[in-house]
Amino acid sequence: MDAESGADLTDVFVHARRGFRRDVAALIYALDNGRLIVPLAKQMADAAVGEEQEVGEELSLTPHLLFDADRSGFMPVFTRPDLVERATDRVQWKTDDGPLEYCTLPARVVIELAVALIDEVRVAGLLVNAFDSTELVLGRNEVASIAQGRAIPLVGYVGDIPPGEDEERLIAKMDGPPPKDVTDAIESVLAGVANAEGYRLHSTFNAERDLEPHLTLNVLIADDGPESDAAAIARRALADGLARALEGKLPPPGYIDILFNDPALR
Repeated sequence: MDAESGADLTDVFVHARRGFRRDVAALIYALDNGRLIVPLAKQMADAAVGEEQEVGEELSLTPHLLFDADRSGFMPVFTRPDLVERATDRVQWKTDDGPLEYCTLPARVVIELAVALIDEVRVAGLLVNAFDSTELVLGRNEVASIAQGRAIPLVGYVGDIPPGEDEERLIAKMDGPPPKDVTDAIESVLAGVANAEGYRLHSTFNAERDLEPHLTLNVLIADDGPESDAAAIARRALADGLARALEGKLPPPGYIDILFNDPALR
């Protein structure tokens, strides 16, 4: 089954992988003119293979699912037929007991279908272009927000990008002192670092990256001269140690940014 021809959204989803709010806004804007492909586990009733049909209000289909190591299911969709074929070669999809069939639908219709299917019990999210370098994973809240036309950062992706000097970061007023187990954990780790001069803890918000204000830790390191490979490795190890010490202790939203000698957060 084919819908009206629409734009190839591959590049739009690739840009959305960066995760900034503005990238998601661009994706939402492009959905109205794009299409997505849904591999079918069962044939669609009254749908002729290879023929274009109108998409009715009572659209009913049974998509394939892919499962991760925790057996959480994801609804796979694709931006191009060749990506469907490549995935099928890998997982041997069929439709009923025959060759794989798929339908091409307006992208916004696919997003609405995903919202109805994702229940966070059997189906955890939407998986775009599985097994390809352009793969994008969207959770229920992200899919629902996109369906509503509301752009939110994709925190699982944007967190991998170091903050740029031109990014606007707001320092929010904290509701009282930070939790004592948070400060105790930080201080216990820094006590073993010879050139640590202290730290500053703030609540910050970056509209392009964050869903809500969160803790940001600025670690003050002495003799912070030109970056060397050894210094970079030591910082990464210290950041990892702090993250492990703080695991399970952070207040909502449950994550922290760890910076070093940031002049704006002294």
